[in-house]
Amino acid sequence: MTRRDELLTSEDAGWNQLVALLHRVPEDAWLRPGVNGEWTVKDLIAHIAVWHASATDRLESFRVTGALPPLPAPVDDLNRDHYERNRDLTLNEARAMSGAARHRLREEMALLADDPDERISMLVIGDAHEHYEEHIPQLDAFLGAGS
Repeated sequence: MTRRDELLTSEDAGWNQLVALLHRVPEDAWLRPGVNGEWTVKDLIAHIAVWHASATDRLESFRVTGALPPLPAPVDDLNRDHYERNRDLTLNEARAMSGAARHRLREEMALLADDPDERISMLVIGDAHEHYEEHIPQLDAFLGAGS
C-alpha cells in the first residue's frame, strides 16, 4: 500500500467515525448551540468543510507550482472568521458544502504522489483525520448531554 493510499484510507475511516456520530444527532438538535462553545452541529460541519477546502486549495497549489502556500492567518483567527462568515448558512447549505468540500479533498488526495512529501502528508492528516479526532469527542459529549 502506498503512503497516498494510507492517507486516503485513514481519512475515510475518520470520516466514517464522524458521520456515524452525525447520524445519531436528532434533527431538532442540529441547530442547538453547545457542540464547541456556541457552535451548533451545523457550524461544526461547516467548519470541517472550510478546512477541507483550504487543504484542497493548498494541495492543488503544491501540485501545480511545487510550492506549499502557508495559511493566510493564525488558525484561531481563521476559525473565528470562517465561523462568522458561515454561521448564517442553512443546515442544507452546510451539508452540501461539507459533501462537496470532502469530495474535492479526496479528489486532490488521489492525485498525490505515491509517497508524498512529509509536509503534504502532515497537511492532509491535520486537516482531515486528526481534525475529525479533535471534534469527535466534542460531538460525542454533545450527544451524551442529551442533545
